[in-house]
Amino acid sequence: MLFYKNYVKKNFKIDKNKKIFMFPSIAIGIFGIIIILGFLGEILFQYTKIPSILFLMAAGLLLGPIYHIFNQNVFLSFAPYLSTLVLVLIMFQGGLELNFLTVFKSSFVSMILILSGLFLSTVFVGVIFYIMGGAGFIQSLMLGTIVSCSSSTVIIPLLPNINASEKSKTVIAIESTFNDAFAIILLIILISIAKHASINMNYGKIALQTAYSFAISGLIAAVLGIVWYMALKALVKTKFAYGVTFAAMLVLVLIMHYVHGNGAIAILVFGIIMGNEDLLNRFKINFFNMSIKNSVIKQFNHEFSFLIRTVFFVFLGVVVELANLDWEFFDRFFIIIILIILSRYIAVRIAFKSENNKKIKDAAAAPKEERFFMLSMIGRALATAIMAYMPLNEGIPGTSAFPEYAFLVIITTNILLTVGVFIYSRKAKNAASQTIDANLSKTPETNP
Repeated sequence: MLFYKNYVKKNFKIDKNKKIFMFPSIAIGIFGIIIILGFLGEILFQYTKIPSILFLMAAGLLLGPIYHIFNQNVFLSFAPYLSTLVLVLIMFQGGLELNFLTVFKSSFVSMILILSGLFLSTVFVGVIFYIMGGAGFIQSLMLGTIVSCSSSTVIIPLLPNINASEKSKTVIAIESTFNDAFAIILLIILISIAKHASINMNYGKIALQTAYSFAISGLIAAVLGIVWYMALKALVKTKFAYGVTFAAMLVLVLIMHYVHGNGAIAILVFGIIMGNEDLLNRFKINFFNMSIKNSVIKQFNHEFSFLIRTVFFVFLGVVVELANLDWEFFDRFFIIIILIILSRYIAVRIAFKSENNKKIKDAAAAPKEERFFMLSMIGRALATAIMAYMPLNEGIPGTSAFPEYAFLVIITTNILLTVGVFIYSRKAKNAASQTIDANLSKTPETNP
């Protein structure tokens, strides 16, 4: 404590109202250290399989609620802007990766896993959280949706180093890539219902308003996406193709505000147009035969997403209110974790036990180790964190504790993911050894 007091005196300004202000040079330096920490965490992740977000969130806890180096109130004032910016990046990345032709040809199992997991998590967590008095019914369903989706940023880098079947790894890769978009769309619908809720709630009017919001968002984004796609023929020759494209996305969010559309849906559609050149070619819309598969746009989006993602995970740790984490909170949180695992278990069983489709029926023959691998891929990350702030940004009552739940869910599920990968690796290694021994025992002995 004495060290901390001396540190504050040397490195912070204190005004007459005893408010503490950090010197700008120190704040900028700390952000630099945070970005380096994020990079080192990614390197360490490749060797230890421990997700780097755990280190970043721990750093945020130290900088915020534990040592108060960063002012939580100042950071909270930036929450709506930072979370909206990250949401734009998530939806654009999701749209870029959402190749319709590939998805609908090869991933029926993944779609069942996504939809069943989203439905079960939303219902199980939502209903039980509501029964436990955590929030209103619609708000409880929101929390179930928020904690429903595994993260591609954590899971996909793990897959090359896991000795699972290629089919199982493909299913998991597709699921973790696309479930963010599905969960965000469902959350947007629930937020719309909550915003228009009243004693004499008109469900038909709510459905009509939601349909209008989605339709106008998709239409404007599709038109702008096609126009922008053609404009990229000239823009990719410059050094600023990604910067101007990012600016166009922000302007698109602004347009949605004035036409009462939805910015997240618009950015998703815009990204889909950017990432589906095969589909554009099929409909003869790609007039200039433009391709961004190998363009600087994807690379710059990856780099920029890394920077914002790193800062945001530290931000999550900084703004956590430790005073809100009482025993009642932890009782509900423990039940949420149990329900997440149960939802995942049932979703995996549904995806691999259905007898209504031959592809899934064949997949049902996967050994227990493969199903355990599928079960263990439950690490939550950026989408869960962003969605936790979406109801708050819209002023939905009863959702103030959602960021704290999301924070602990992210930590716990990533620990479970790390442990699950370790156990699976040992199981797979033992199974391979037993197979080799069995094959050797069947080999006939040769007489000398």
